[in-house]
Amino acid sequence: MKDLHVRQLESELDAQFPPFIDLTDLADRPKHIQRSSFLSRALAALSVHVLTGMSPEQSAKCVIDSFDDWGIDAIAVDADSEVPQVWIVQAKWSKEGNATFDGNALRALEDGLRKLVRGEYNRFNQRIDPLVPDLDSALNNPRVKIVLVPALAGDQPISPNVQIGLTELRDEFDPEVMRVEPLLLSDFISAIRAGIHDPRVNLRAKMTDLRFLEEPYLAYFGNISADQIADWYSGERHRLFGRNIRHPLGLTKVNSGIVDTLLSEPEKFWYFHNGITILCDRMEAGLRGDLELLGASVVNGAQTVASIHEAYERNPTSVAKARISVRVIPLQGTPQNFDRRVTVATNTQNGVAQQDFRALDKIQARLRYEFDVVLDLKYANKRGESVPDASQGCGILEAAVALACSHSNSEMSFRSNSEERRIWSDDTYFEIFRHPDARKTWRAVQVVREVGTFLQDTQSDREGKAASLADQGRNIISHLFFQKNPEWASVPDGEWGVLLGSVSAQVDEILRWVMEAIDSGAAETLQVWSIFRTARRYVAIVESVKQGWISGRPTPELAPDYKAEERERRARQANAVTVIVDAGAIEEGVHLEFRPNTKPERRALSAWVSEDPRRSRATWVDDKANPLLWEWDGGRYSPSRLVQVMFELAGKNVPKAVQGTRRWFVPDRGSLVDIADSIRNEPESERFSSCGSRVMTAGGRGP
Repeated sequence: MKDLHVRQLESELDAQFPPFIDLTDLADRPKHIQRSSFLSRALAALSVHVLTGMSPEQSAKCVIDSFDDWGIDAIAVDADSEVPQVWIVQAKWSKEGNATFDGNALRALEDGLRKLVRGEYNRFNQRIDPLVPDLDSALNNPRVKIVLVPALAGDQPISPNVQIGLTELRDEFDPEVMRVEPLLLSDFISAIRAGIHDPRVNLRAKMTDLRFLEEPYLAYFGNISADQIADWYSGERHRLFGRNIRHPLGLTKVNSGIVDTLLSEPEKFWYFHNGITILCDRMEAGLRGDLELLGASVVNGAQTVASIHEAYERNPTSVAKARISVRVIPLQGTPQNFDRRVTVATNTQNGVAQQDFRALDKIQARLRYEFDVVLDLKYANKRGESVPDASQGCGILEAAVALACSHSNSEMSFRSNSEERRIWSDDTYFEIFRHPDARKTWRAVQVVREVGTFLQDTQSDREGKAASLADQGRNIISHLFFQKNPEWASVPDGEWGVLLGSVSAQVDEILRWVMEAIDSGAAETLQVWSIFRTARRYVAIVESVKQGWISGRPTPELAPDYKAEERERRARQANAVTVIVDAGAIEEGVHLEFRPNTKPERRALSAWVSEDPRRSRATWVDDKANPLLWEWDGGRYSPSRLVQVMFELAGKNVPKAVQGTRRWFVPDRGSLVDIADSIRNEPESERFSSCGSRVMTAGGRGP
């Protein structure tokens, strides 16, 4: 049977993906290499489809398998959800159906994952470029969920030793953030049988208290045990939501509550939940509640279904005790577009958010009045109301975040950073709005704005973890500014401008203190994004910085690897091109590709480069002055001058000094600086004996 399944899988990959899988990087490789790579990449694309419901064409655009993929074959991102998700796929094809995920695969995936988390996107090949904006946005969000996906054309489960390694990796990054979701041969066959483009889902269920409504359209309703729903999700995944307006978002705060109830009080679950709605083409019902739903789709309750499955994975016995109310509407005999109307209606009945209740209380009414009368500014405290321009006032959410950052309890700023919804809960809202007046609130807003502006304007000055901290750390840095200036609220109006003008200098110092605290392990993690996952780690960093202030130690320096200017200076001093030419380390005709180094560079050049791939490609010429032959215009340039020309042609501000040798890469070997450094680190005897065979083609060891 395994041989038949492999044959069916290969046939489906050939049917769905040839127009979309890019093999241009393998044009000079033997046919059997191209064939194997196609099947592996197509399997990665199919994995994305199985997990997310993207079309084959969209799924193929997520594939980054090539030179410099660092063990990652595909990346899919859902950045628009309240809880963004990132799927990281490593696919293994085997024509014998015995693909496995071994220790080497785990180490490669782990290495690539760490580079992604550190924001080192320039270490990856250019196929990642279109994914970077959404990927960066998702990874900068403290609520992000990361799914590691070993996708195997085989039927053997992952070995216990590798499972242990995956568990350790998950625990290191936080089990609430990361999970592992393997796909085996049987999962791919299930997806194929259901249909790639228009999957047909048939469900079986046993419903208790089965009743029905005849007019105006036939519908059935009753209760189903939650373990049956978990089994649906295990077998069908995204196909279960074919008619829904969205797929599950992962464990949001609400969904986490569903999971907690299922695990701790499963018998009460029915009372706390509204149930789910299913549309189907046709339904067959037995006398004892045995149902068969043909062409079924969950159109309301997708998050509930995903949460039930999550709880079932943790404790199936507990989930089996829970019951949930289910409505089933067969579409036979209903008007045209009735399914669409039901789907839209059941997903757009807006509930009243806690923020809406807060907008009606006396505190907010008083702030609105004071902003108007005392400050001659506007305060928008109702959702849907237009927020005034920055110079004319602020909205309730911005005010709440600013007041949370200014609170003496650092956990309040953590909640505003990681759990925005919790701002409106009783234990937070009344703390941050305890004694606010319009003047204090407006000052807090101004400070947080200044902190954010400084961090954004100096973004290109930092690299690595310091750049990640600047992206994610506005609230913790704002909180520390308020702690360092405890009299901020009572400063006379005539002196307020002076204090506000000091924000830039103070923020620069605070950022250095925070980076030292992170690197020292004060929060028991060296990952920047992990600081914003738990209050304990967040508070530990704040306390470490405050202890540093109390000690009287001078402000620590930012490590050289975090300073863009220092790394540029070292690259200039390295004179990489001279070292490479003298060593004969790159043969003429080898292809190079441009990879932006920082977020501002990506923002400035990515769209322009993507308009024509030739803009990002050059060929090596054995010349110390102008070694790059640019494919776009056929001109010869030094690496640095070429980067400046690219900025000019893209209509962007040209950097005064930019080290091009850090931006031009030989695939599978690294940047020109990396190659020069590797030459310097070799014994001289090896350097000259091997230089003739260093880079004979644009390839390397191959994808």
